[in-house]
Amino acid sequence: MKVASTELPPRQVSLDIEVEKDRLDRAIDEAYRRLAGRVDVPGFRRGKAPRSMVERMIGPERIREDALDHLLPEVVSEAIVQEKVEPYTRPRIESIEFDPELRLKAVVGLAPKVELGDYKDTLRVTPDEPRIGDAQVDEVIQTARERRAQWVPVERAVKMRDTIGADVKFTVEGQTEPLVDSKDAEYVVDPDSPGGEPAKGFAEQVVGMNPGDTRKFTLTMPDDYGDTDVAGKPAEFEVTLHWVKERELPELDDDFAQQMGDYADVAAMRSAVESQLRQHEEHRVHDKLEEDAVNKLVEISTIEFPPQLIEHQAQHMLETFTRNVERQGLQFSQYLRLIGKDQEEFEQEIRTEAETRVRRTLALEAFADAEHIDGKGQPADDVAAESRTAKALARLIEVATGQPAVDGEHESGQKVGSEMTAEEGATSDTGRQTREAEAPEAQAAEEDRGTA
Repeated sequence: MKVASTELPPRQVSLDIEVEKDRLDRAIDEAYRRLAGRVDVPGFRRGKAPRSMVERMIGPERIREDALDHLLPEVVSEAIVQEKVEPYTRPRIESIEFDPELRLKAVVGLAPKVELGDYKDTLRVTPDEPRIGDAQVDEVIQTARERRAQWVPVERAVKMRDTIGADVKFTVEGQTEPLVDSKDAEYVVDPDSPGGEPAKGFAEQVVGMNPGDTRKFTLTMPDDYGDTDVAGKPAEFEVTLHWVKERELPELDDDFAQQMGDYADVAAMRSAVESQLRQHEEHRVHDKLEEDAVNKLVEISTIEFPPQLIEHQAQHMLETFTRNVERQGLQFSQYLRLIGKDQEEFEQEIRTEAETRVRRTLALEAFADAEHIDGKGQPADDVAAESRTAKALARLIEVATGQPAVDGEHESGQKVGSEMTAEEGATSDTGRQTREAEAPEAQAAEEDRGTA
């Protein structure tokens, strides 16, 4: 067997392998014997039929395919040993030719190479200032009130964001029968409501109507309406209003506070919400600090790695994302239509994010090595790997801020009360999500190592 190796960027080796015809012939003979024992030829006991008859039934392509399935891993492994290559990823067969010798090209990924920049002197990150005040507390409490609002009847003209009951009929230009003729239909008078409106401008047209009123007006049907014979055409509307309801928020008093949790009064509820918000804000600030520090580390470092790592990470991310979508009752193709993207566009975004995560993981691993943080060489041990990552992140923040990490500063906070929590408001857990998404990469690289 002849082998020629060539280093390829980034961090790969190409192995051009030539296998003697005799060895290929032996592999084909062995494949024939394996397959012949599984074929029934009329008039012959299994394995006793003439080879020509068996080959016609099996087909030469299937025999050669079986031979290559067994032969290629052997010759690639031998080539790796012969050329003293230390594979980091599973070899990938690039091409196979028969001339008449078997010639193939295999590409092997080498271990990543990371040259950290002068992080001790140049890596500096300024933490965000926590953003907690009365306005944020008020927003959480207001959201809780809105979620517990009730619709109550009112005797007045329609206002925006009311709910109405009305007979609604409309006929599209060029048609004789109404497209819709609903009795006592219920609408939220809000262009942005989840249920939408029959046509743009409907909410504005019914504002000001009183119960018992009938109003006629013309609107244009949406361009993306499902029926192309209707889309984009004018429609004559007739609306007869029956009733109006408005949202009534619960009073912000001690009774409301006691309903929301174990609070004596509004002041105690506000104090608990502020405490929970502060915990979430501390998480957000800490997570962003970690993310910024790792991104800066990547920026000042030189990182080379085989592209197979991106492919593996992207595949892992796509499979995970698809499973999550399907758990929500959607097919992946349906999800793509909902977000307005095609498969190719989405997969390119996944690959871009996968490359970012690979770079971050490799940079942080190299930093852990440089700082002599224990746990190296145990990527299959999830607990050890997570512990090493956590220690590396803590040390990186010390370097980036010039301040020692505070033990336990990023422990998960407990929810306050039975219903009223800071989760009623907007918080961020970007850093946690990033770490969870990156965690499989070290294991993926380990799984992808080896020969064929």
